[in-house]
Amino acid sequence: KYSIGCSLYVSKKKISMEKIIFRKFFYDLLTFFLIVSLSLTLIIWIIQSVNYLDLISNDGHGFKVYFSFISLNFPKIYSRIIIFSYFISIFFVIQKYQLNNEILIFWTNGISKLNVVNFLVKLSLIFTIFQIFFVYSVVPKSQDFSRDFIRTSNIDLFTSLISEKKFIDTLKDFTIFVEDIDDNGNFKNIYIKDSLNTDITQVITATSGKIVEKNSNKYLNLKYGQILDVSNNDLEETKIIKFTETTFNISKFKTKTTTFPKIQELKSSILLSCIENFFIGNKNNYTLVNFQCSLNSSIKSAKEIFNRSIKQLYLLVIALVASILIYSNIKNPNYIFNRIVIFSCGLFFIIFSELNSEFIDSSALKSIVITLFPVIFFLLTYFYILNLNKKNL
Repeated sequence: KYSIGCSLYVSKKKISMEKIIFRKFFYDLLTFFLIVSLSLTLIIWIIQSVNYLDLISNDGHGFKVYFSFISLNFPKIYSRIIIFSYFISIFFVIQKYQLNNEILIFWTNGISKLNVVNFLVKLSLIFTIFQIFFVYSVVPKSQDFSRDFIRTSNIDLFTSLISEKKFIDTLKDFTIFVEDIDDNGNFKNIYIKDSLNTDITQVITATSGKIVEKNSNKYLNLKYGQILDVSNNDLEETKIIKFTETTFNISKFKTKTTTFPKIQELKSSILLSCIENFFIGNKNNYTLVNFQCSLNSSIKSAKEIFNRSIKQLYLLVIALVASILIYSNIKNPNYIFNRIVIFSCGLFFIIFSELNSEFIDSSALKSIVITLFPVIFFLLTYFYILNLNKKNL
């Protein structure tokens, strides 16, 4: 009885110690992952934010629209950087444990190398599920919201974009030229070209004018000029109207910034419906409010769905690749070489995961085979680890 009691006590103590060790390993990994992923995302986000300054400088949107737009781009950037950050985190933490001899804590407490690998697989599975949910639902919504700010916004800073002796074509189908602007914002010698439709272009000239705002709408108050309605089909059909004063509504114009949603911004359900239609269903073209389903768009939809789901399985693959470092002895003369090879293999799978969806086309069989790539890579890598484990026994 005493022997059995001791065995149970030792067994419980061992299990408790394993939990503590793995908990510390998890916290170290999670902490480093959050630092790396958030830091890289922040750097990329800042660089992209600078590139999007043309929303203000060229397109005339206000600062509220700009900051709302760039803020909602953060989830997309973060989702793209997760797989790289996760690989770096596992690789770095294992290497740190080896260099500081902390890895010996695992072995002295009866935790095998395969146990550590299996722990990383389970942890990676949780990361994968989170990532799939994140890119499948959160990222498309945030991207659609950011595009919605552009769709519904007016041209807040249009007045500040008008410069002397420059043709300004910020607004769609609208061009304005002003020869001189005084300190009070009064324009002199104004030229305006407005494409009313595909058949008629309106040309307005005025000796003076000024932008005024009424009920949140912007108007151009013009004085002493003429309006020419020019037919694009017949130049002889030109109507001329002279005026002493007229008001021109510039709030009706839209920005040249793309407002039509991209594939990446659409709901997954819309994309899946189009894929089902062309890969399984009747293969009929149809049009929604913000999406046209055709053979070409169905292939693009399949690629996007692949990126939102199957691509995330590469998190499991790169976790296994990084865990191979456990089987490399730091005292081995080839340790540095092995480390470089393992790191290079991880980068290869990360790059391949980005390119994998590009091989998808209208062939359902080919697409299925491509979909199985991460599963095949995972199994091959795991079998390789099992072989390494046998050699180390």
